[in-house]
Amino acid sequence: MICKKSTTWLLAVLLFALHIPSFSQSSQWTYDFNNGLTPIESGGPSLKQLGEPGQYIKEKIPGSEDLSRSIYVFQKNSGLQFNNTEAKGFLNKSFTIEIYFKLDELDSWKRVLDFKNRKSDYGSYIYDGKLNFYDYAIGEKAPVKANQYVHYVYSRDFDTKVIKMYINGLSKVEFKDPGTEGMLDNDQVLNFFQDDLIANHESSAGSIALIRVYDRVMTPVFIRRSYQTISKAFKEPVAKAEKAPEKEVTEPEKPVKRKSNMATVTGRVYDGRNLKPVNDAEVMVRKSNNDSLVAQTKTIDGIYNFELTPYESYRISAQANGFQSKSVSIRTTNRFEEVKSLISLSPESHTTPLSTLYFTQSNEVLEDAALSGLDSIVAYFQKREDLKIILKGHTDNTGDFEKNLDLSRKRVETVKTYLTGKGIPENRIEGAGYGPAQPSRMNQTEALKKSNRRVDVWAEPIKR
Repeated sequence: MICKKSTTWLLAVLLFALHIPSFSQSSQWTYDFNNGLTPIESGGPSLKQLGEPGQYIKEKIPGSEDLSRSIYVFQKNSGLQFNNTEAKGFLNKSFTIEIYFKLDELDSWKRVLDFKNRKSDYGSYIYDGKLNFYDYAIGEKAPVKANQYVHYVYSRDFDTKVIKMYINGLSKVEFKDPGTEGMLDNDQVLNFFQDDLIANHESSAGSIALIRVYDRVMTPVFIRRSYQTISKAFKEPVAKAEKAPEKEVTEPEKPVKRKSNMATVTGRVYDGRNLKPVNDAEVMVRKSNNDSLVAQTKTIDGIYNFELTPYESYRISAQANGFQSKSVSIRTTNRFEEVKSLISLSPESHTTPLSTLYFTQSNEVLEDAALSGLDSIVAYFQKREDLKIILKGHTDNTGDFEKNLDLSRKRVETVKTYLTGKGIPENRIEGAGYGPAQPSRMNQTEALKKSNRRVDVWAEPIKR
């Protein structure tokens, strides 16, 4: 009886201090887990469990003799969900999310909020004590430690698209949402702590003492006052690590890779149709400025890792049997940084060229840039013996039509000779020249004409 009364008293203190009317149904919903997953305000939507069912526990408040709080304890890759449809569009405009929680692990990316119901890797995380909205903004290191409660606030202004993230009453991240990544999608659910299906290892078990959602952007003054009130009522002891930071440096779980002065790129290649990982996909990293190959690996359970020089721009390409190859661009902006890179592959369709090789005017000689592209094509077709190569040669409309037709055929023969010289059987290569008859762009300017001096490389299944 003492715990129940003390918890009720504690809640009353919090509501009074924050000047929040407990009967309100239009401005906020508050979940303190005294009544399971239903809010303390009447008529509000209940939270739903995600993943493994959690436990409700009465936890003694540190430093008190008879005060306790109800908490919800969840397992790794589990959590809770707020249904915005049941809340009648509560989060469709401006909103604020306030959470008082702790995570068991903070060794890498750990999901806090997911706005796309596990279909996207975008959302809010904590990584190495830093607040992060992948992959648009990251804040300075905040006082977030494993197994220690933290007051976390996220807000998004509907009119300005400005997203703000706070820790313990202080603003740590502020940026403009480039689109609607920080809003709910058509599923209309907000997920807490459970990670997405694309990179679903980025989660931690933990405990929640309070969740409150508001249908407006709360001011920095309000957020600071809210944290001060909660910290007085739910005060946590100072972690020993803060008094002995040298222990953090020698902790065995700190990754050795941080000593290399390199940026770490971790990524995942997945099937865009069902979000399943693509195993044994070939992943290559090339520098953006000169297309030079700097690293190459194969995925294991869809995952790949690279250590790359910081302050450089790269292009990461992935190809796998049965899929269209795809490239994404990244930039390493700091040493010791961990960059996430996701590549969604589409089923192989053969409706677009695998590659386009460009030539100078009135010339059938392969340039260096075209040769580097051809080497990638050779490697691809050496593995894909079920495919044949279709070469289609083109020119711009400058000069005589018949001469251009002959030039386009010579360009095809040049590419075919190179491929056979690299070991591709001649009976797997077909080609034709079309002269200026099939331009990719109108021949109105010199720049546009340049795009028509080309050989398109197509793939087509060999009929058995």
